[in-house]
Amino acid sequence: MIRIHPLTWLMGALAAAVGMFAEALCLLTIIFVHELGHAAAAKFCGWRIVKIEFLPFGGKLETNEHAGRPLAEEWLVVLSGPFMHMPLAAAFFCLLHTGVVEPDVYSLLIQLNVLILLFNLLPVLPLDGGKMILLLLSAVRPYYDAYRMAIHCSFFMLVCLFGAAIYVLPFYLQLLLTVSYITVQLLTMWKEKEYMFIRFLTARFYEPVQLRMLHIHTGSRQLLMETVRQLHRNRTHLFMVDRRVNITEYELLTHFFQGKKRVDEIIENND
Repeated sequence: MIRIHPLTWLMGALAAAVGMFAEALCLLTIIFVHELGHAAAAKFCGWRIVKIEFLPFGGKLETNEHAGRPLAEEWLVVLSGPFMHMPLAAAFFCLLHTGVVEPDVYSLLIQLNVLILLFNLLPVLPLDGGKMILLLLSAVRPYYDAYRMAIHCSFFMLVCLFGAAIYVLPFYLQLLLTVSYITVQLLTMWKEKEYMFIRFLTARFYEPVQLRMLHIHTGSRQLLMETVRQLHRNRTHLFMVDRRVNITEYELLTHFFQGKKRVDEIIENND
């Protein structure tokens, strides 16, 4: 399913009103190819695609995979979008040398191609660069901590980049709309962090993927919520309770979803 965000319609109407419809159409084409790269990689990995949405500053691929897939798959999906800008540049070069487009049109296409690429690589969620930061953090930190840290980093980088843009560039509507949209997205991600974490746990429980084992030491009096927050994205876990009892990730999540509060309740149940 392909959806166009209302703000995108607004920006398209404004572009047409000021005589920049051709530029807007070129931009939309580049964004479409970028998102096709994400979608093709997601399809290759067997992900369930919900929709592709076109935004004023880019696009967004929405899937039903809630951090339950291996990190290698998500790296492939994230990098596939930026990768598409290379064959795009080659295609524009061929169009120029075959006489299909004029040099000034070619120059515009290349500029827009580079602009979209660099913008998406900014280290701010939900852009591709922000997702890369989240993936890097997820490789070394538990998912819950990595998610929170990535949002904090994104807020900080957004403020810095917006300040620099205001200082260097003249004020214009699209910059304000873009920053406003990203800010709303980050606030929404922060507000829904607990909900997203539960979806992560649900994916781990109902659609487990066998990964490299990670042993985690925990205490019998520790809260289950604190324990499940130690889960990493790229590992399967074995919990060692007081260095005497082992609990698998599946057992831990089973009792967590049953409403148990502490680790010792799992031990008592097993006894």
